[in-house]
Amino acid sequence: MLAVFAPAYGEDVPEPQPKPATLMMAAAESAPETGTPTVLAAVQAHERPETRIGASGLPVPRFVSLKSGEVYLREGPSPEHRVEWVYVRRGLPVEVIAEYDVWRRIRDADGVVGWVHKQMLDGRRSVLMTGTQNVELREGPEGAVIAYAEPGVIAKLKACGGSWCEVEAQSIDAYVPRDRIWGVYENDTGE
Repeated sequence: MLAVFAPAYGEDVPEPQPKPATLMMAAAESAPETGTPTVLAAVQAHERPETRIGASGLPVPRFVSLKSGEVYLREGPSPEHRVEWVYVRRGLPVEVIAEYDVWRRIRDADGVVGWVHKQMLDGRRSVLMTGTQNVELREGPEGAVIAYAEPGVIAKLKACGGSWCEVEAQSIDAYVPRDRIWGVYENDTGE
């Protein structure tokens, strides 16, 4: 039921707390030499750890995306647990690292971990552009540059092979280097 996240009539929506500190957070400042935002993923691309099948019948860990533009990250797997953070970016990639009943423990690109209801997650994959400079979007792995994406842009993941991934960003189909995105494992095919 969707009522899990809806406050009862007359109740206030929980006030989100500041995002917990991590060693490397996505920086809001601009890189002085380029003037573009800096987005450094605290959790770098890595080989997928040993996978197990969770209660949902799906592999854990796995990447998914946020289904809604307002998702409460809770400190534990129930609506009674305190809201630690409110995500406001629909499509943001997150990694499911545990499952409990209808709750999923997720980790974001900043390394922040918490629990969200499964209805707030979408199995359609997305990626987050990272780094300190614009990411080149190419027409093929060795093709010409057709556009640039700023760090922090979210794109739909289509497929990956070798060191390149095919993405769609604002109706542009393009290839990006795997090491410039967060939301895929080292040998991930994107399926």
